[in-house]
Amino acid sequence: MGIETITVLILFLLTYYLIISGKFQRSLVAFTMGLIVMLLQISEGISIKKISNYVDFNTIGILLGMMILVGILKKTGMFQYITATIVKSSKGRMYLIYITLLFAVALFSSVLDNVTTILLFSPVVFLITDTAGISPVSIIFSMIFAANIGGMTTIVGDPPNILVGSASGASFVHFLLVMIIPSILMLLAVLVYFHFRYPHIRKVEKSKLQRLMDIDPKRAIEDRPLFIKGIIVFALVILGFVLHEELDYEASLIALTGASVLMLLSKISFQEISQEVEWDTIFFFVGLFILAKALEEVGIIGSVANWINQFSTNPLLLILAVLWISAGLGGFIGAVPVVTVFIPIIQRLQGAIPQSEELWWALALGACIGGNMTISGAAANMVAVGLVEKTQKTKISFVAFLKEGIVITAIGLVIATFYLVSRWYMI
Repeated sequence: MGIETITVLILFLLTYYLIISGKFQRSLVAFTMGLIVMLLQISEGISIKKISNYVDFNTIGILLGMMILVGILKKTGMFQYITATIVKSSKGRMYLIYITLLFAVALFSSVLDNVTTILLFSPVVFLITDTAGISPVSIIFSMIFAANIGGMTTIVGDPPNILVGSASGASFVHFLLVMIIPSILMLLAVLVYFHFRYPHIRKVEKSKLQRLMDIDPKRAIEDRPLFIKGIIVFALVILGFVLHEELDYEASLIALTGASVLMLLSKISFQEISQEVEWDTIFFFVGLFILAKALEEVGIIGSVANWINQFSTNPLLLILAVLWISAGLGGFIGAVPVVTVFIPIIQRLQGAIPQSEELWWALALGACIGGNMTISGAAANMVAVGLVEKTQKTKISFVAFLKEGIVITAIGLVIATFYLVSRWYMI
């Protein structure tokens, strides 16, 4: 093992130690370590001049475009309108609000970033639980898992999916058709689990929620003309994602075009909308792309690929190994870092086994499912827990979250395993 390999391995392990410890912003850690790799000149392939060769700007473009779209839609009151409608239509039945809320969160997470979905729906949860006189922790936990499962459904629903979709070349429709079945099965399974896990939600009396029934959803719309324009543009962007393969356009081009058009229609400047862009996420991705390239350049990824390839004598076992390993690592390191490292490994294994495309679905499922396991598993987990701690003045420990997350992860992995096995024998 050469000095370059040892150096990159140390930097990689240090990066994830600092990310998991939570002592520094994970985006700052990843981006700084990426720059250090460049400064050390580990390889000729890693430089600013060649950055387009290893930083996936299609992924960055999709993220940026969707963040801008959502940022403008937030200003119209669209999401407040939807949540107010959910409360109104429930007629004061807490359990119905709970179930409807989880389905809404899962649906929105399939086309929006999970963090955005959590930020939009959390205030409603706090208002409802405060009015009902119950702790918001159980509902917030449920919402986290519903968001992560819903985000698994489409190519734009979760950052790991954007990475997998871009690397694999899968179309929006193809990705949706493969992932929607396990996503629906997992959501239904965890709803059954929540039914027995949180019985106190069913016992809330209607009278406690009467005050919420007086909310008029129509008053939530702050800018009706922009609301209508935003809905139309957003719908066209989603349609563009569905047809992007036939149109021969990159998904990032569609997302950024939609964002630019809506900015023109709303007369919002880049300076104004920049506050809605999650720059932490953007820089986090760039840093990870650089680190993943460094691992590839010094041969670490090749070695891991060769080790995983030992399972290739049994291709189905190899696929399931990718599923479970990515889930286990994703639970503690984080879904995005694991996918970033696994992508070049899966690319090396393409064609090495029959039905090698299934490795992409195993990676997407494993990373997203594993993201439910711990607080550090997904950005949405950390954001939601932070909101609870800030609002309720209480501390949610790593172990407390793990006790809930490991059950959801186990349910998801069992369903995903049966699903991938079924696909193997049906294709």
